[in-house]
Amino acid sequence: MSDPISGQDTSVNRALIRIGAMCGIIGAVLFMVANIVHPRSPNIQITVNQIETVAQSNIWVTDHLLLLLGGLLLLPALLAIQRSIPTGPGATWASLGAVLAVVSTSLWVVLMALDGITSKVVHAAWASAPEAEKAIALRVAEAMEEIDVGLFSVYIIVFFGLTFSLFGLAVARSDGFPQWLGWVAVVLGFASFIDGTVQAYTGLSVLVTNVLFASFSSLLTVWIFIMGVLMWRKQRHAS
Repeated sequence: MSDPISGQDTSVNRALIRIGAMCGIIGAVLFMVANIVHPRSPNIQITVNQIETVAQSNIWVTDHLLLLLGGLLLLPALLAIQRSIPTGPGATWASLGAVLAVVSTSLWVVLMALDGITSKVVHAAWASAPEAEKAIALRVAEAMEEIDVGLFSVYIIVFFGLTFSLFGLAVARSDGFPQWLGWVAVVLGFASFIDGTVQAYTGLSVLVTNVLFASFSSLLTVWIFIMGVLMWRKQRHAS
């Protein structure tokens, strides 16, 4: 005789994985689009130029709200991956990745509040400040940028670096997904960890921020999209 409670748990688990898979697909698309249109200074290593870019942008807040939504949707997608690997060598890596995914999402919310909303207000205030107050307003804006860079670097290290590396190991050590796909995430996660660490020491730069981070984050976003599609198909065939 089948256990009705066990059957109900299986049904709930499948529903949660399907929801997570859909969140991953939608979140990845939103994140990718917002990342592509994100305003970036061609001289991002020069703080005042980055401040000017933020102050003059008409889409800064909207773009960051889209990034916020996309980043929030990636959390249930990653938790769905963890539920998809309940046993075996990959389960431990997936559980550790799930913990860091929650921590990363908390960092993301704070980063979007500061970089996406507060920095826009502070930098716009500098741009419109009277000449006599310009120097003081610039100091405040520069301090705001340093806070943003610090939090942004930590987020890159924890989320794109460690979290994706752990989930990559989980997928690579499991039988439910193509193992090569897991190793792709491990390599990109390690590269992101190095990139975030370099940025933490040296600050924003065209190479580290505009080129390498944009590339690694975009590829890992595509990875989430692919995992979402695979989970959706797997659950549809299992039902």
